[in-house]
Amino acid sequence: MSNKRGFTLLEVLVVLAIIGGLMSMATLTSSSNPALDETEQFARQLTVLLDAYREDAVFQNVDFGIAMDIQELVLLSYLDPNSLQARALDGKEQANLAKNPWQAHAEGPLKKELEAPESVEMRLFVEDTEVDFDELLDDEEGPKPALLFLSSDEYTPFRLELSHQQDNSFVILLSGDGFSQLMIQTERFEG
Repeated sequence: MSNKRGFTLLEVLVVLAIIGGLMSMATLTSSSNPALDETEQFARQLTVLLDAYREDAVFQNVDFGIAMDIQELVLLSYLDPNSLQARALDGKEQANLAKNPWQAHAEGPLKKELEAPESVEMRLFVEDTEVDFDELLDDEEGPKPALLFLSSDEYTPFRLELSHQQDNSFVILLSGDGFSQLMIQTERFEG
């Protein structure tokens, strides 16, 4: 007869309770700055979404553009005005396409829009120049892309600054060099 002893149900429950307590303490300490947490969470969502756009541009062999303002991003796709698909459009649609070949992307499983939390604002820099969002959102011609994600796996080098209206002690930078993975950094300022 062997004398092997396993864990009792009570011992397992005690260990789980201890682990649960430690995890709740870790969660409490990480949320000491709700503004930073909210902005970081949005930055992670944004990074996942932009990476998905980049990958899908290559897999679908489509050029994507991102139209944006300080609160929202919208996915656009390029439609060549001389393509067969464009020729199937009526005359007015073809004229509009000739003015602006970037159209709201409607096909596939990609998320087409992302809205920032109300208190998070975005500032976009391309080649160290801040993008004027008002120039991109033309009601007459339609939205124009601020960033491009090309089927060749290149994208517009950029720096996106995310700030929170309720806390100016930090800014989160989301950046890319046009070829590599996107990077997230948090810059903190002394108050």
